[in-house]
Amino acid sequence: MRNNLLFILLLFSVLASGQKHNPGYSTVPTGLDKNANAIVRYYNKDIERVSDDQIKTNVSMAITVLNKNGESAGLFHLSYTDEKKVAKVSGAIYGAEGQLINQIKKKDFSDFSNFADFVFYSDSRSMVYSPKVTKYPYTVEYSYSTVTTGIIHIDLWQPVEGYGIAVAEATLRYTTPKKMTFKHVAQNHEFETRKAELNPETWQYEWKVQNFGALKREPYSPDFQSIFPYISLSPVHFNYNGYSGEYTNWNGYGNWVKSLIEETTVLPEETINRIKVMTDTLPSTREKIKAVYQHMQRKTRYVCISVGIEGFKPMQAADVDKYGYGDCKALSNYTRALLTAIGIPSYYTEIGADTRRIRFTDIASVDQTNHAILAVPFDNDTIWLECTNPYNPFGYVGSAIANRKALLVGEKGGELVEMPDFGTADNVLNKRLNLKIDENGNATADYTIKASGLVFEDYGFLGVATAKIQKDYLLTNIPINNLTINDFNLINDGDENPTALLTIHLNAGNYASRAGDRLFVPLNHLSPIKIKLPTTTDRTFDVHFEYPQTEESDFHYEIPDTFEVEHLPEAQNLENKYISYHSSCEMRDNKVVFTRKFSIHTNIIPREDYKELQETLEQIKQKDNAKLVLKRKA
Repeated sequence: MRNNLLFILLLFSVLASGQKHNPGYSTVPTGLDKNANAIVRYYNKDIERVSDDQIKTNVSMAITVLNKNGESAGLFHLSYTDEKKVAKVSGAIYGAEGQLINQIKKKDFSDFSNFADFVFYSDSRSMVYSPKVTKYPYTVEYSYSTVTTGIIHIDLWQPVEGYGIAVAEATLRYTTPKKMTFKHVAQNHEFETRKAELNPETWQYEWKVQNFGALKREPYSPDFQSIFPYISLSPVHFNYNGYSGEYTNWNGYGNWVKSLIEETTVLPEETINRIKVMTDTLPSTREKIKAVYQHMQRKTRYVCISVGIEGFKPMQAADVDKYGYGDCKALSNYTRALLTAIGIPSYYTEIGADTRRIRFTDIASVDQTNHAILAVPFDNDTIWLECTNPYNPFGYVGSAIANRKALLVGEKGGELVEMPDFGTADNVLNKRLNLKIDENGNATADYTIKASGLVFEDYGFLGVATAKIQKDYLLTNIPINNLTINDFNLINDGDENPTALLTIHLNAGNYASRAGDRLFVPLNHLSPIKIKLPTTTDRTFDVHFEYPQTEESDFHYEIPDTFEVEHLPEAQNLENKYISYHSSCEMRDNKVVFTRKFSIHTNIIPREDYKELQETLEQIKQKDNAKLVLKRKA
């Protein structure tokens, strides 16, 4: 009997130790440690569509953190709302030998609002856990379940969360009634779609990623969704809080948006009369549109409202008028209502801003847009109104929404349209300098910067800053040592195509360096090319600059009477099909005049041409660093 008791106790001891140790975590999967700061051992996500408006999701994962740079991969973050509820969540931490360090229970996860500081009202919250482990490697396991009621889109599946993360195996399974069709997009990986019939009414789809090596971050890489594997699932028919719709195409999605914005443009009679009085005497339609837009900017402020259907449907225009706030949807819709009140048609428009954009014309999905603007047809063209920025010039299309597609919501549903395209000749930074050098190399100068196109944003924002913020910005960003700014002025001028005009009067000690009887004057101290492309023969991604642009400089140098020019740099002409550089230096009216023009002709350069781009750029930077040599007269 005693022997049996000892056997039972030993058996329980073995079972317990098995639960507290995972020997598989004591080794790193062969070949996956290259460039890796963390390795995803497994990441399993099972999504079950229960009905037209409900899905259940179960997720389990294990991540081995190899070093300090991989710690972010071991963090847990789960967003939830009133519609997406967390059913259960747990985790565990294992040490370098696979020994259990800590069991993580639901009470150990921090819980907080996602937007407590700057959003007026949102039900979006997050559960977060940050392992407190200082010895590497270690492994974290997490598992959770959620139930989502109200379906517009199914969460994007991104098995690789960023650079320096390898994946041993990741699996997505989607289970759905056969009658509930869906569309999917699989990108940046050779995904194989496996389809199995679970029963006469149910399909299960499966996608896998295996032995995915960690990617190294490269300068000027494409955005995340152009690089890393992901799968986007969109139900063809959906139901969200009683609002039914379909994603057959963008026209169908536009019809759903149209149903949300219908009957939201009713304004108080008093407001309608006030807008009519404000615009009746204006001589042109354009001036009326501008007056309404600027009235909206003065009256309202941006406040995000993200709860339930309000995350997709604009609040009533009458409420915006009453309270003076709204998000991008509400402010665009409110402006639409104001224009309607004076008989000017306009169209609510959805768009992807910043890195989000409409990437697929044949597959509609809500995850391709994240912003709303307003389109106003005018004189065989369109005036685009960005309604969330109270300082935006009238009709100005900024870099966040330029050069991409948008979904215009019209009477017949959604229509994909092209936003204005800004090229090399549109995005221009023009610099003028009149600089006087004394015998000691000190300088006084009048410096003018004119920025237009998308480059306008680099300086235009200063127009709403205080004088102190403006001056601090200039002192930080003008690349001159011993700089003193005596006076400056900034003027933003123009509407659809605005320019920022910045004038500065400055002093700079030791602008030119002395060596005996010579002064060495840097000709382009104010416009150094900041692009840095390392030398490599193994570029993985195409080069992505933010946008094409041109920088022109016209610098005039007045030299001391006691000095003469000993050396003028030669004219330079360097170019390939992506970038170009032209400069000249000459005496003109007893001044040295240095002119230069540097252009990026396209913002996407194929990786196959990286070496040519890098070599040409280095040659340009060397020539652009030329100096004027002055010698004291005998």
